Amino acid sequence: MKKITLLLAGLMVSGAASAVQLTAPSGLVTTTGACATLLNEDVAINLTSNVVAGVACSATRIAISTCHTAGRTASRTAPVTTCTDPLDNTTCTTANVTVTGPAMAGASTARGTVTSAYPAGLCTAVTAETAAGLL
Repeated sequence: MKKITLLLAGLMVSGAASAVQLTAPSGLVTTTGACATLLNEDVAINLTSNVVAGVACSATRIAISTCHTAGRTASRTAPVTTCTDPLDNTTCTTANVTVTGPAMAGASTARGTVTSAYPAGLCTAVTAETAAGLL
């Protein structure tokens, strides 16, 4: 979790990016597309083996989501945070629910908090990008 926070902080310092899928060992987030005004320069994101990530942005925020391809996907109980307004942490509640799929850690510059999502299916760069787009 600390690595994701540091990675997101690095993205905030240097700017923004377009929606991209990242796979190990590294990926490049470039200053093109809708987020060109947020990034001052391209950002290289280094990932460890079997970790994939997705980055999504709009004109006002950058989001990143990551997961491990060998992570647990079986049904289990986990704390899930739900927000009625994704930009306002005071509208969020957390409850233990039954989840399936990979634990997708993600954060955005809009909320500044690392949360976990549990999309059904497998951990892939496409799933990570989709999860980032929902932050």
